Amino acid sequence: MQQLFIGDISLSDGIIESVTLMESAARVEYRLWDGSRAIFRFSGVLGVRDRNSSGQEVESLDTEDVPLMQLAPRDPFVTELLEERQEGSAHDLVRFAFIGSWTMKPILEIYAEEVEAQRN
Repeated sequence: MQQLFIGDISLSDGIIESVTLMESAARVEYRLWDGSRAIFRFSGVLGVRDRNSSGQEVESLDTEDVPLMQLAPRDPFVTELLEERQEGSAHDLVRFAFIGSWTMKPILEIYAEEVEAQRN
């Protein structure tokens, strides 16, 4: 599902300033179209694919639930993440994909349980 907002924060025409990875968490610092800043905190992070996203402009965010069981593994990266996932996790896994304005393809993908947004 394509989204233009996380919470009440517009992603369109914003720029990813930095991505910080921690154990089971990620933090994305983001500059909005009007020059203000936001921080997105992802928790329950299983994996991240970053295609040199820092400094790139974002068009939107694609979110997609990741089924815990994949009948036909489409993506070896996701299959490996699901194999490493702890048994009995109560939360669903979601793929958060920041879509680049120039390529219209994912420049940053975060596989996490949830995200919180905070405006600075």
